[in-house]
Amino acid sequence: MEPEKESSVQIDLLAWYEVNKRSVFGGIALMVVVIGGVIVQRHLRETKVRDATTALLAVVQPGRGEDARPDVARLLGVAQQHAGAPAAVHATLLAGRELFAAGKFAEARAQFDKASNERSVLGAIALYGVATCIDAEKGGAEALAAYQSVISHPAAALVAGSARLGKARVHESLNQHREALALYDELVKDKDREVAGDASRLRAALLKAHPELAPTPVPAAASLTNALKVGPSPSPAPAPAAKPAK
Repeated sequence: MEPEKESSVQIDLLAWYEVNKRSVFGGIALMVVVIGGVIVQRHLRETKVRDATTALLAVVQPGRGEDARPDVARLLGVAQQHAGAPAAVHATLLAGRELFAAGKFAEARAQFDKASNERSVLGAIALYGVATCIDAEKGGAEALAAYQSVISHPAAALVAGSARLGKARVHESLNQHREALALYDELVKDKDREVAGDASRLRAALLKAHPELAPTPVPAAASLTNALKVGPSPSPAPAPAAKPAK
């Protein structure tokens, strides 16, 4: 850049700075405030998550033994006081589980409903809780629809097998035995060994009660005949040549 032009540019920049220095300092100050706010919010969020987790662990108290059950009222207290934190959702699901175990299906469903809109695996678990409550209370078509909503959830991998198993049992209760058998046939191959084992046991019981559902075995001779039929058909024999006229 030529000296005169460079000097002119510097003068223009200085002039712009003198005119706009309040805006420049204001912009820097605003940036500092925004960055500071982000840092503070992140710190508060991390503190909130940590406090909620600590509160939940204090209620669950794993050191009390496997037979001890967490107090529902305290779990709901954690969920209310730390709303928005992941531990609050966990507390809600645990409260629903405890209420279900106590046979309070309507109250349990109300807790599971609170977390059913989550798009994560927690939402899928909540929907499964809702489905089991409907199944325990009413069963029927409403339970089938509820289990299907679990299976359709984008994060249902953890509970999809259990939901399909529940759906199969509802089909059985509605005397829809073929539908139930079809699900059992799929679930015996499930990666979850517990689900596969339950499906195998329920499938065997269903076939024992309804032997007409068992697939008809193909006789060995018929299988061999069918196997021989596979492949190109033999070409027709050539027609005999006509005898010459005498």
